[in-house]
Formats: sequence, C-alpha cells, structure tokens
Amino acid sequence: MALVPLNKRRVWITGGSSGIGRALVKALVAKDNRVIVTARNRDRLAEVQALCPERIDLLPCDIAQPEAAELLKNGLAELTPALDTVILNAGDCEYLDAAEPDIELVERVTQVNYLGFARSLYACMPLLLASDSQPHLVGISSAATLYGLPRAAAYGASKAALNYFLESARADLRPQGLAVSIVSPGFVDTPLTQRNDFPMPWLMTDQQAAARVITGLERRQYRIEFPAPLIWGLRLMRLLPDALALRLAQGIARRGPGGG
Repeated sequence: MALVPLNKRRVWITGGSSGIGRALVKALVAKDNRVIVTARNRDRLAEVQALCPERIDLLPCDIAQPEAAELLKNGLAELTPALDTVILNAGDCEYLDAAEPDIELVERVTQVNYLGFARSLYACMPLLLASDSQPHLVGISSAATLYGLPRAAAYGASKAALNYFLESARADLRPQGLAVSIVSPGFVDTPLTQRNDFPMPWLMTDQQAAARVITGLERRQYRIEFPAPLIWGLRLMRLLPDALALRLAQGIARRGPGGG
C-alpha cells in the first residue's frame, strides 16, 4: 500500500500531555499537522501547547468521567469541521493482586482505558467521517494483551477490550473508507512505567516509540507492534506448553530490587 504522509492533517490525540502522547504531539507538529490535544492536567497541557502554539489547540477533559463524551463532542466541533487522524492514546495502569481483587482498582483502570476510549470514539466519529483526506482511527493498546502477565489482569483486560472493539469497528468502518490501526507498544520509559517495580526488557524512550508509531501510521499498518523481540517472545509463549509458558510469564514481571 502506498504511503500516506502524516503531514498537513487535522489530528486529535488524547493523553497528549506526557509520555508517548507528548512525544507524538512533538512529532506531529514537526510534520506540519494541526493537533488538538486532550488531557486532564491543564498545566501540562499548557506546557505542550508552548511547544508550538500556532499548531496546537487544547481540549482539556478527564475521559474517565461519564460526562466527557458530550463535552469532547461539543469541544471538538467548536475547534474543527473535520478530523483526518485520531489517536486515542489516553491510558492508565495499576497492578492488581489477584489473591485480593480490588474492584475499585479495576473500575478506575476500565474507566480510562476502555470506557474513556469509547467516550472519545463517540465524540470524534462524526468528524472522522466528515474527512475527505483518508481518515484514520488509531487506538494505543499494549503488548500486555498478547499473553496474561502477573499483576496485569485489570490493565491487560481493559486494553484487550479496546482491541476487540477496534477489530469489530474496522469491519464496520472499512466500507466508509476509514482506516483503523491498533498500536501495541512494549515497555516505554514514561511517567507511568517509571512507577514499575520490576525489570522492563527492551525498554524504549518515548521518542523512539513515537517514531515507530508515525512510521506505522504512514504505512497504514493495521497492527503496529514493537519492539520485535518482546512481541515475538510473547506470541511464542502462546505456542509453548502451558507449564513452561507460565514460568516464563512469571519471570517477565518479577519484582526487581527494592520493589514494592
């Protein structure tokens, strides 16, 4: 498939105030895109806008709140008549002790990673369908969906729900010319992962991750997964005998020195 350059497009990105989201905003404005950035932290949003005020608009919102759907829909409609690329990146991670399930933790993670994603999709879909420039819907998932990892039950399940939603939506949206991509990063050095208390193999910088995402989007890849050693390792675990795969999974997220 021919490349679709990611420049001079109208882009909306959620979770754009830090981590991969912020790195993507920087990369997008450098390619002459107009970017609307959503996050709940207004101070960090202001810092992001200062990177390139003439190309960045802000739409502050906490997507974990039920009222976010209408707030985002109305806010986007005031800022632009159409969107060419939407990157639903906002997410959160908390680790769950399966021996003592914390339902409030599960609800918090689900409110952001799945319901927040769905609210954002509701808000942007009319504007994506109004695009005349090869519209593209992108969801940021996680490599954690490839195999069940220790303490990742709440996080991984919420991202797996996002995956299924987009897989289904892709079939519905294809006749309308709307491309869909699912991005599944491994460990990326962000404020979120800096809280982890275990070794993170093949750790990447947020700039490296953003570059991989941009390349995949310009190629219109359906699945954008990286880094390759981690992705193929997790996929291989599905083919191994259960007992061996379980031992390997436990080793991936073993707590490091000083872990909580």
